[in-house]
Amino acid sequence: MRFKSILLALISYSLLAQAQPITGEAKNLEFKDNRIIYTGSVKLVRGSSVLKADKVVIFLTEEGKPVKIVATGNVQYSEPGRKATSRYAEYDLMQEVIILKGEAHVEEDNSILEADEIVYDRKRQTLQAKGDMVRTIYIEEEGNEKVRHNKGNSEKEGNIPEKGEDDS
Repeated sequence: MRFKSILLALISYSLLAQAQPITGEAKNLEFKDNRIIYTGSVKLVRGSSVLKADKVVIFLTEEGKPVKIVATGNVQYSEPGRKATSRYAEYDLMQEVIILKGEAHVEEDNSILEADEIVYDRKRQTLQAKGDMVRTIYIEEEGNEKVRHNKGNSEKEGNIPEKGEDDS
């Protein structure tokens, strides 16, 4: 039961009400000093939500309640309509703050956000993106044609430079 409550906190709040089994895979699993440590090709799955990373650490209180989840190395999260990647991800369950660091990239429906660091405060419903270049892209549907917009870059509206292009 404790394992289920830990992983439920990790999964997007839109899926929390659904009762679904949770599967965890890794090359190693260790319980140590109020931590659950998954290492090596970690994959946590709940319904259609998937978290992958090189390492995932779940920090627990003395009573076994999860307080923080940290994923490092090739972090990938996906669920229908949403994907996120970074080198580091942290979810503070008490403060309800999610932090993505290192080539943070979030795609949701027709929107993309890229930054060195993305901080989402679920309690306050605020998002902050930081870095040398913050890039947002959203695509509007107009008839059968998609119109692309790029913000955070000096390119003309509708012209989206490829990643790495115009990095001068």
